[in-house]
Amino acid sequence: MDMARPHRFTLQAAVTKAASYTLAPADQGLHRYRELIINLAITAAERDSADETYDLWITTEDEGGASWDLCCFPQVATTGVKTFVARLLGNQVLPQTVTTAAPGVPVIESGTLSVATGGANVVGSLGAGLVRHGLWGRKMGYKLTIAGTVVTGIAYSITVEAR
Repeated sequence: MDMARPHRFTLQAAVTKAASYTLAPADQGLHRYRELIINLAITAAERDSADETYDLWITTEDEGGASWDLCCFPQVATTGVKTFVARLLGNQVLPQTVTTAAPGVPVIESGTLSVATGGANVVGSLGAGLVRHGLWGRKMGYKLTIAGTVVTGIAYSITVEAR
């Protein structure tokens, strides 16, 4: 892939999910890029029982098979159309998590992430509304956790631009 040209791809075409789901990371050659812009477009979210919640993490994986979170979009607990955009920087940036504060407040992380089973940074551990700058692997996937009394679930799509 040519770094001068952005790499655009659909991580998840429009879909409706009524149960938790994990998309295994697929090789997108992301290690060649310095910036990721991830767009989560929600077209519907069921809230019939008022207890439904939806949490979605974008994940990455390196060549060795270790996986970790790149971002966790804000928890969805309301109906209606929503769009969330996460921008991640990976070149010459200290590993850091940026909070949901406005403006976002960076917290510099350890130079190493414990991503092994039982480690502090396993998939699904990054807090809602947070992004992690500084490090990603070749692959990208996602994890969706659905809780509550769900019948129809959530309708969404995910697109990515790597620059």
